[in-house]
Amino acid sequence: MAISKNIVMQEIYKYFKDDEKMVLLAGDMGFAVLDDFFHNHKERAFNTGIAEQATIGLAAGMEMSGLKPIVYAQVPFLVMRSFEQIRYDVCEHNLNVKMIGVGADNYFHELGRSHCMDQDDIYLMSMFKNLLILDSTEDSLKVDIQRMFDYNGPAYIRTL
Repeated sequence: MAISKNIVMQEIYKYFKDDEKMVLLAGDMGFAVLDDFFHNHKERAFNTGIAEQATIGLAAGMEMSGLKPIVYAQVPFLVMRSFEQIRYDVCEHNLNVKMIGVGADNYFHELGRSHCMDQDDIYLMSMFKNLLILDSTEDSLKVDIQRMFDYNGPAYIRTL
């Protein structure tokens, strides 16, 4: 089972706060979880709204201009809605874009089936070349986040 988004983002923040090139693109959610990003780094943390395809395109362009984008969005919308952009804009060019999928393992089931993917996100994302997929536990999180940032290419980590 995936790990809490709060724990994952706290660990990511340790890297983010010290790296001026990191940029957070959040898909209209997670603001209590992302308060440190938005309050302390207004110039590098953006709510991109319900526009996952455009967000992935933005992330690709930012990476190509020397920034280090992190995309944070709900699993089904990140994976399904921006599938082509992840494939062509990010993975085909092996861009160093980090993607955080929130709501793994049907965490948002009360919002309806449109907010659930079972573990289909892992299956779909595994089709992409160059993509590192992480499904961390509390025991593996620190190593996985370090591995994600050390990996010079696209990465996807799923969280609750």
